[in-house]
Amino acid sequence: MKYRFVAAVLVLSAVLTGCGSLAAGRNVNSGFAHIDNCEYSEAIESFSTALESGEDECLAHRGKGIAYLHSYNYEQAAEELLASLAADEGIVDDMDFDTNYYLAEAYMKLGEFNKSKEIYDAILDLRGKDADAHYLRGVCQLAANDHDSAYKDFSKAISLKAKDYSMRIKVYEALAKYGYEDEARNILQTAFDSGNQNMSNYEKGQISFYLGNNADAQNYLEAARSERDQDKEPVVLLLGATGEKQGDYNYAISVYKTYLSENPTSARVYNQLGMCQIRQGDPDGAISSFEAGLAIDDRAMKQALMLNEITAYEHKGEFQVAASMMEEYLKAYPEDSEAERENVFLSTR
Repeated sequence: MKYRFVAAVLVLSAVLTGCGSLAAGRNVNSGFAHIDNCEYSEAIESFSTALESGEDECLAHRGKGIAYLHSYNYEQAAEELLASLAADEGIVDDMDFDTNYYLAEAYMKLGEFNKSKEIYDAILDLRGKDADAHYLRGVCQLAANDHDSAYKDFSKAISLKAKDYSMRIKVYEALAKYGYEDEARNILQTAFDSGNQNMSNYEKGQISFYLGNNADAQNYLEAARSERDQDKEPVVLLLGATGEKQGDYNYAISVYKTYLSENPTSARVYNQLGMCQIRQGDPDGAISSFEAGLAIDDRAMKQALMLNEITAYEHKGEFQVAASMMEEYLKAYPEDSEAERENVFLSTR
């Protein structure tokens, strides 16, 4: 208890501390490489070995905490991140703030909203113009039923990122999630009305989509899709979503396939195509899409693609194949408790 209290004090007075040696060590470097590859069990093992070998304690605990966070083990994530902050020895730097962000996220996942808010308070004491910290503190306050304080933070975040319409969309989603739909829509409508002339077609399409103006969203996004300098993948995913939203899977599938014919290296679009094919009653097509996505070896999408392919085999009625694939999935992602429950279901079929 004494250690945890001291660590918590260190978190809330981060100005006094900072991560130490940058000579991290072989196992620490290996651990962060595993995190980059979304190999969280292997990362935890590497960081544990690093600590046993006397490598950089601050970085090893930090990496272990991040790996636990991605593994949905939020209590251990918080403990490791606190240990990282307690091991700080140098001048405060960006990494220390980043570790505090991870710690605040762990507390949010645990439902400890006040602890999370205290961390954002400390960050904002030192970086008062950090828009993301204002936004995230607002989310904490909404979760703790403090709407008025949340709204102040959201307003500040928006003012600090006046031309970043993605911030308004994040605020919209947070307010809508907690039941403030009218207020959320007003924020987007005001942004659209006041900033229309300065928005890109993609931004207009985004806001129209969230406002429920599907036809307008499609028009703007179709225009954005033909623009030379526009990043096409997010446009295509949102354009396809306009079709999915209306149950028009033929349109969505056409959008995804057209993109993939010219850009066959998007695991994210293959995944969305497969999901549409499942909903359309085409599990074979979905399996082909998920396989194509997996062949790209996008580590960030691998888990979703594997799980969705299992779902496709279930829809096809091939439960033994799905059960066998689920065993392999759980070897790779043992922390997925929902998949574990699905595995029990498959074992009875």
